[in-house]
Amino acid sequence: MIRAGILGYGYMGHVHTQKIAPIAGIDVFSVHDIDPAKKAEAGKAGYSFFADRTLFLAQADLDLVIIATPNQFHRDYAIEALRAGKHVICEKPVTLNTDELDAILAAARESGKIFTVHQNRRWDTDYLMLRQIIADGTLGRPVAVESRVLGERGIVFGWRADPAYGGGMLYDWGVHQVDQILQLFPDRKVTRVFAQLWSVNTLQVDDYFKLELVFNDQCSAHVECGVFALEKLPRWFVYGSSGTLKIDDFSAKSGRISKINNQYTVEVSEGVDPVVGSSRTMAPLRPEQIQHVPLPAPVDAANAFYENIVLACQDPDQLAVKPDSVRRTMQVIDAAFASARARQSIDVLI
Repeated sequence: MIRAGILGYGYMGHVHTQKIAPIAGIDVFSVHDIDPAKKAEAGKAGYSFFADRTLFLAQADLDLVIIATPNQFHRDYAIEALRAGKHVICEKPVTLNTDELDAILAAARESGKIFTVHQNRRWDTDYLMLRQIIADGTLGRPVAVESRVLGERGIVFGWRADPAYGGGMLYDWGVHQVDQILQLFPDRKVTRVFAQLWSVNTLQVDDYFKLELVFNDQCSAHVECGVFALEKLPRWFVYGSSGTLKIDDFSAKSGRISKINNQYTVEVSEGVDPVVGSSRTMAPLRPEQIQHVPLPAPVDAANAFYENIVLACQDPDQLAVKPDSVRRTMQVIDAAFASARARQSIDVLI
């Protein structure tokens, strides 16, 4: 049994306890928080409570520390936990830049302990479906992939609205979206990054961004996130060489795959289309020329992240979210901030 402790018993700390509850082989038994009010909460849940971080980390039967604090503390707390001889899971963004992450990775190598990041959205239903459809070759060669997360509430809440805490949507959601794109194409290198960040309704941090990634084979990815979109675009849109994919939302229950019906040829349009007007290029196909295929059945892998942690604590080679993949994502995020500051694209090799 892996004995786990939560370092930072706020919203995400509670989320981790909920996610771990059904997982065999791992158990949360203690928490640390600087807020004394959390003591009663922890006691009610059956956890030992520590107001002192040093005493928390000194527990001999503590195997795994889960860091769920505001972002600017991740580096120091992860290093402390690793040096105390504990495995570490860190919330994302793992750090505020790649240099901070490198300091953690050095401590992990010295300690011989596992260090990983809660990139749980590698197992989201919509993303698993996207990966499978691309891997099956249904769309041919993916030329452009669009990833969008668009909320409606209009503002960024709590400490995530404070730049000193590493707030903003590029850190909050961008790290998930970039990680997914990089995992989708692990053999491609990112050669160019262009980012635009806006503070629309949350003045201190970005609450809307657009990020373009160009790969060494000239395929591209568009990553977009905002908190005030009252009309939605698809969660995923893929422009492929032999088909198009649209997944509407996180549930992956709505959307479709569209391909040319091989029973028919596609000829040049003649005349004027009543909707498009005088354009033979953009005139729509006849209904019988295009085949719309429903999305496959969604796959539920909600427990996969922590199931993998249980395996990795026995055999580190089984770790799914490896440090080198986390570092690659952080390098892209660094380049995105640099691009936004310079107001131009940045050439990279990531």
